[in-house]
Amino acid sequence: MIEFEFLIKKNMDVHMHTDIELFYVMEGQIDFTLEEKQYRMEKEDFLIVNVDKRHSYIAKKDVLIACLHISYAELSKMIKQNMIFFWCNTVLEENEMYDEVRNILKKIVSEQFHNKGKDEIYMNYLYYELLHVLTNDFLLNKEDKIFKAEEHKFDDRKHKIAEYIRLNYDKPISLNELAKKLYLSNAYLSKYIKKQFGMSFIDYVNSVRLNYAVSQLLYSDKSVVRIAMDTGFASSAALNKVFKEKYNITPTLYRSQWKNKENKSHNTVEEEKAIQKQVAQYYEKNKEEKQIDGKHYEEVMVLNKSEVVVLEKNWNRMINVGAAADLLHSDMQQHILYLKQKLNFKYVRFWDLYSSEIFLDIHSKDKKYNFDKLDRVIDFLVDNELIPYIELGNKPKKVIQNSKKLLIHKEIQPLFKDDDTIRHFISSFIVHLINRYGVDEIEKWYFELWKQESEEELLQSYISNQEEKNRKYLHKFDVVAGTLRKYLPSIKIGGGGLTLRYGEEAFRDILLAWQEFEQEPNFLSVYSYPYTIDSIDKGKNQTTDREFLKNNLLKIRALMEETQFPTKELHVTEWSFTISNRNVLNDNCMKGAYLVKNMIDSIGLTDILGYWTGSDLYADYYDSKLLLNGSSGLLSKDGIPKPAYYAFEFMNQLGKYVRKKGDHYIVSDNGHENWRIVCHNLKSLNYQYGLIQEDEISIYEQNNLFVDIKKTRLHFELPVKRNGNYHLRIYSVNNKYGSVQDEWIAMSGPEELSQEDINYLKRIMTPHMNIMHIKVDNNKLIFDIILEPNEIQFIHAEYKYT
Repeated sequence: MIEFEFLIKKNMDVHMHTDIELFYVMEGQIDFTLEEKQYRMEKEDFLIVNVDKRHSYIAKKDVLIACLHISYAELSKMIKQNMIFFWCNTVLEENEMYDEVRNILKKIVSEQFHNKGKDEIYMNYLYYELLHVLTNDFLLNKEDKIFKAEEHKFDDRKHKIAEYIRLNYDKPISLNELAKKLYLSNAYLSKYIKKQFGMSFIDYVNSVRLNYAVSQLLYSDKSVVRIAMDTGFASSAALNKVFKEKYNITPTLYRSQWKNKENKSHNTVEEEKAIQKQVAQYYEKNKEEKQIDGKHYEEVMVLNKSEVVVLEKNWNRMINVGAAADLLHSDMQQHILYLKQKLNFKYVRFWDLYSSEIFLDIHSKDKKYNFDKLDRVIDFLVDNELIPYIELGNKPKKVIQNSKKLLIHKEIQPLFKDDDTIRHFISSFIVHLINRYGVDEIEKWYFELWKQESEEELLQSYISNQEEKNRKYLHKFDVVAGTLRKYLPSIKIGGGGLTLRYGEEAFRDILLAWQEFEQEPNFLSVYSYPYTIDSIDKGKNQTTDREFLKNNLLKIRALMEETQFPTKELHVTEWSFTISNRNVLNDNCMKGAYLVKNMIDSIGLTDILGYWTGSDLYADYYDSKLLLNGSSGLLSKDGIPKPAYYAFEFMNQLGKYVRKKGDHYIVSDNGHENWRIVCHNLKSLNYQYGLIQEDEISIYEQNNLFVDIKKTRLHFELPVKRNGNYHLRIYSVNNKYGSVQDEWIAMSGPEELSQEDINYLKRIMTPHMNIMHIKVDNNKLIFDIILEPNEIQFIHAEYKYT
């Protein structure tokens, strides 16, 4: 079923084969080419190469790779499926499913090196465990969008040829017969097969037959003659000939040597020695590395007294609320004031200043602009001690249904015909603001200039004319920032809402280009939604990587450092679990756990973490009459707090100092052993989630999309100076408490609710509180916490004076 080998060669020429291969990089870095795409694979990356896919790799330095060859023929028979296609590549995404595969691979590699795979029962157990995970979590079915995309990515004829030969390998097959089925000439088909498969028709047929023959040779007692007949060879002599060409040995001798364990490797003695030496060095280097057990159901936290870091809360500085016109509505204003009062947001970010609803009249012939409605928006914020975060670009209101469809979008129209027009408007605007609000007030504000994206760019992974668009934007930033600073040199102006979605090279290019222009930004702004370069093109949802935001920020910080970008202040002006405002998981407990984890991960990586968005009112539309409609707000349109809201409430309760962070928790205190802990049990989404359009997820089937639904136990040991009684208050939000979605489901999801029903839900949507009393007599506060799937908890532990 599976053959294993270590690879240390620095390059592998382009080839393809009729088996499935898994490449796992143990040491070093390789550029792996799969069909037309290249992936930079680093330590612990792995990917699967499907049948008949051209692939190769190149390494500049020493590498160590574990390669597993999985018999397509045997796997096909085992799972009773003719067309097998895996989607598995850690370069593109990461999640718990990949961790589970990685853990099994480490065990396989260890067994192959230390025990040479001699324990066949254990070795086969590991192989079957690997196949179980791969076929459950990474095997596509024919209805999956990615399967269809790959099936039609190249000439569909190629797949018809491959499938026909696999289904008929044990029968006489002729080029003439196949040509007739495809309505092609023999000559054309022969050339086509040579080009697409890299070998002649008969060689490809024999390679498929040989695959099945080797399997029967090793795992059955059939004679070579019988095997030749059962696998489509004309005679045992024909099988012998093909076998010797590939393995330089007869089938009989191959079987004998395999059974006697005398020579399972095709490497020379020198190559084998070099491999064993490099693997030994790998284990020597990594001897301290702990082997994980796959899925984590328990985490132990023992605190070191010396670990103290000042906590900078970046998540509650700014909240996105919507288009400027939205802030004129009383219900939106009520939601903003509620979020300010309860969650302590300071900045309110809004955009679409040039909407017809604001009446600025920027195209007036006499160039006299009407700031009246915009004044009402800003007056509301300033009067309530909220600070404007104003997007000056032509960023329109958009409500996204899924990665392929926009519910609401306004076409982006050119605003200003030339630089002089821009200067005139910006001059009028800043002078008006200074006269109305004063310099001291405006110096607190942030102004951002968005780098324009069209609808096509927003919903695809490729952007054309990148260099030209960068320079147009940077020139415009020069004009806008230069004009503002002429009147108010201390103004805070930045941009441009950049993203890594188009790749690190594109991001690096604009950072380098920016330094050629006159005006430096006071801050760099980026947005971060978990979509990879390939995901949209593949018809796939966002990546299921739980640490996407952290990985994004680390890459951005590294690129800022690499390019010596002069601005150090970094704002994430938009981030969330999804761009969709019709994804039921936005209302699920999972969203609260996702936000907690990512807020913990972002500490120290960004100055502002601006969540998208504050209220579901932003995404009101014809289809939003239900109590919940999958929008990304912290509050429902009726003002009911969702689990995402409580993620912020819990994180805001943290103390002044971070004492320790783990995969599921953050521990803080106020310097007096007044412990404040936030923890979560975020569950990763499984592979099938990525294949469903986000607005098509059923509210009643969403829990089937998680990798597992296990509880997690957290064990805490905290040092304390005083022995005695300690008081623990534990606040929980899970599918029983604090989840309006679960409460609504329990009501059978009625389409219409009375005002009394809504008021009832507002009253009961609070976290559950539990109190624990612990007696300490060894200066160590020890306790365990059990977390339900996707539960979040805030724990306040303090000494009880008597």
